[in-house]
Amino acid sequence: MKDQSKFAKKNLGQNFLTSTQVRDDILAEAGDLKNKKVLEIGPGLGFLTEKLLEASADLTAIELDERAFKILQNKFGNFPNFRLLNDDILQTNLDELFESEDYRVIANIPYNITAPIIRKLLEKTKNKPEFALLMVQKEVAQKICDPVNQKNTVEADESGEGQPFGVPLRGVAVATQKRAKSKRSILSVAVEVYAEAKYCFTVTREHFEPSPKVDSAIMKLTVLEKPLITPEQQRDFFTVVNAGFSEKRKKIGNVLGRFFGIPSKDLLGDIDENRRAETLSIDEWLYITEKFTNVKQ
Repeated sequence: MKDQSKFAKKNLGQNFLTSTQVRDDILAEAGDLKNKKVLEIGPGLGFLTEKLLEASADLTAIELDERAFKILQNKFGNFPNFRLLNDDILQTNLDELFESEDYRVIANIPYNITAPIIRKLLEKTKNKPEFALLMVQKEVAQKICDPVNQKNTVEADESGEGQPFGVPLRGVAVATQKRAKSKRSILSVAVEVYAEAKYCFTVTREHFEPSPKVDSAIMKLTVLEKPLITPEQQRDFFTVVNAGFSEKRKKIGNVLGRFFGIPSKDLLGDIDENRRAETLSIDEWLYITEKFTNVKQ
């Protein structure tokens, strides 16, 4: 495809990776893929797909765009280790697709549906992947991988000296990055419950066509053998978390009390009601959940 910028559809969040170095770095993070089941979400024109097949992965690719689907079918349809579905990842039943089989996810996912995809993989799918290696917006990766406070300003060079999490950048020699202290979001809470998050490296915007307005990052979510909440706690836990973040700029005491129509002290106990949802730890959310479960009975 000579002009990927013209091919890309904005409503599908299509920005095609063009850097072979970044692609190689993604494969290095993925490790040995020989005969391993891999799910690629939104393969686009097959830039990463080609190398996944060359690595002898048992690859399933899900592509929503019918134009890209046809191109992928023509390019890779004869590969015995390739299965291609013209489908929406958010509507695909991964439990049926992989049944009880182990699999990994490696993908450059559309940024406009990052949160629904991650929550589907970790929260809404019973047979979760071993890990998900995902290209996402850099700020989203920082929020997920760094739920504790970091320095406001860091100096970064190509080696990764001073870069958040001590990792290298891709595509810039020297950079100064300013960022606010990291705080939790609903998404980072959900990830922390089910997976260990690792910020792998930054990918600057010039490595895509068309070039997005933001930089990107590769992060790796390795699924925990045992989630931090039980299946029985899941419904109440996310009810409480979603309620807490419904007005995240307001004091948690005001938000929860008004949302559930009960005195906030009955839910918060010793937790300071003047704090905000984005400052609470997983243990504190679990504490509130236990209180909520007892109060509603």
